[in-house]
Amino acid sequence: MVIASNRLIGGNGVQLLYWALMQQELGEQIPFDDGFRTPSTGPTDYVTWEPWKNHSQSVYYLHGGLHVFDAKSEVQKYAWINTGVPLIDQIRAAMEAGKYPLFVAEGESDQKLARVRHSDYLGRAHKSFANIAGTLVVYGHSFATNDDHILSRLHDNKVRRLIVSIYGDPDSASNTRIRRRAETLATQRPPSRPMSVEFFNAESAEGW
Repeated sequence: MVIASNRLIGGNGVQLLYWALMQQELGEQIPFDDGFRTPSTGPTDYVTWEPWKNHSQSVYYLHGGLHVFDAKSEVQKYAWINTGVPLIDQIRAAMEAGKYPLFVAEGESDQKLARVRHSDYLGRAHKSFANIAGTLVVYGHSFATNDDHILSRLHDNKVRRLIVSIYGDPDSASNTRIRRRAETLATQRPPSRPMSVEFFNAESAEGW
């Protein structure tokens, strides 16, 4: 999950982000807008993404999600609040009916980017990430090269502070690679847009 200044961006932890936003009983409701609305044709089991109707979208799913479906002429999102049916059951029913999630599952970064560029929704999310500023918190991301199409946007945006989660031994091979990659991204920024890098223990985030 990635939380960026006034935007919340769902990456590999998109379901975790979605769950966290719904947990009203844990405290004050977090204000957010993922751009999905009741369809123009009237209420139904899902909501649709209609960006021309709003300019306040603050939540983006960079690689789509299992609860977001490409219905050809529209992008649909399934939600528990509309039906009272658990999300996983709605997803299974939709797939059994021949619908498939808008979800980037391709392997390499260039393949993922090609998929992103063929979707209005994913392209809009990718562009939004390139325009963020302030502090960027990255939770549960490996900083692997197959996500270079996302990480490379850190060269372009105005993030000033990058905070990255580390799980387990900070000096393990995987965590050493994450730390080096994050620090390299910072050193590649132009002097006019410096970016500091900090790391934190992923297990210290006790919201879930």
